[in-house]
Amino acid sequence: MGKAISLLRPPQPPREDDSGMMELRKRPRPPRVDPDFVSFPPPQPPRKRARKQAAATKLKEAVGPAKQQAPTKRRRRPAVGIGCPVAGLHRVTCGRQPPLRTSTRVLFRPRRPFNWYEPDMWTEVAKHLCGFDLLRLSFTCRWFRRFLADDSIWRYAFFRDLDLIDTNPRIHRPLYRSWRLLYFAAFDGTHAYSLCQSGKHRSSWRIGSFLLDSPQMLLMGKLPVPKWLPPDPDDLELGVAMMGACKLHNARPGIWITDMHVMRCPMCDRNSCRGNMQILDARHSELFLEEAYWDQTLEYEKLGEHFQDEEVAEAFCAIVNTKHLNCPSTAHVLNKSWAGKRGDMLTKQCATTTAAAIHTNLKHNGGLESKFEAMHDTARDGQIVSVRISQILH
Repeated sequence: MGKAISLLRPPQPPREDDSGMMELRKRPRPPRVDPDFVSFPPPQPPRKRARKQAAATKLKEAVGPAKQQAPTKRRRRPAVGIGCPVAGLHRVTCGRQPPLRTSTRVLFRPRRPFNWYEPDMWTEVAKHLCGFDLLRLSFTCRWFRRFLADDSIWRYAFFRDLDLIDTNPRIHRPLYRSWRLLYFAAFDGTHAYSLCQSGKHRSSWRIGSFLLDSPQMLLMGKLPVPKWLPPDPDDLELGVAMMGACKLHNARPGIWITDMHVMRCPMCDRNSCRGNMQILDARHSELFLEEAYWDQTLEYEKLGEHFQDEEVAEAFCAIVNTKHLNCPSTAHVLNKSWAGKRGDMLTKQCATTTAAAIHTNLKHNGGLESKFEAMHDTARDGQIVSVRISQILH
């Protein structure tokens, strides 16, 4: 503010020191600011607020010390959360009261990192994956490639998909094959007619598998089971022609896979012909790994033909393990309880651990012809590695 002018006092002449005093009383001129930064002034340091603790302290001293009240109900302490060691679960609430001096290292101890590459865990996971999923899994990294190189995993998948029991003591182990190669040879979609006669092939499907723990095998083109067959192996053609069945004495023991095929009628070459020929095909599980099979060195040999010149109501053929002919599993196949009713014309199939068969109800016909064929291996004493029963209407 400027000087106050009094009306009662006359004005005084200016002194020499007044100019200097006025200069001292003037406010200092603010520093010039760059016009480019007028809209964004520099931040000012925060102001410190005055402490009010002194007044509160004086008020307490005037009032005096607080009176101690009688103890009331003890206040309940809050529950303590304990981290769960299992990943993905919520933490567990513990109702116990923590001690006065509790270390945080005990309550919240660090968990160990989860190991994704645990062999025992992936072994159980592999039991629920098909072979092609296991193959894709092996392409992910080297650890899975080394892990899935174990034959025990492929062995389990092989018996699981063939619906066989792995702990059966009658199972013959492969001689020089790995279970992984056996699996892909059985489930890669290849069948007996992929190499030849593919133009006449119409459809096929997997029936199942059975175990052969002896070199004896019984082939049947009709029921009932014959009570007598020629004992001489050279008389197979006679037994097929008379009884519609034959017994083989030199089959390769092991796991046999059975398929059913539907072929075009071989009696004529007309495309309008709706006649079919049903084939029951059984092969050893190691056959498709033989080089002699793919270069067509191994061929089927004819065992005989059986013709029924009267009307036949059904077409039935079966392959049985002769050693277990009287077993309950074989009896289930031969009693035809699984076959369709008389009006059902669809082909039915059945397979157990000792036998396999197919059954089809037929319309009016003039007879049924059954052909028996076998394939011998030239490398192992001429063992039989595949058999085939073909049936066609006349």
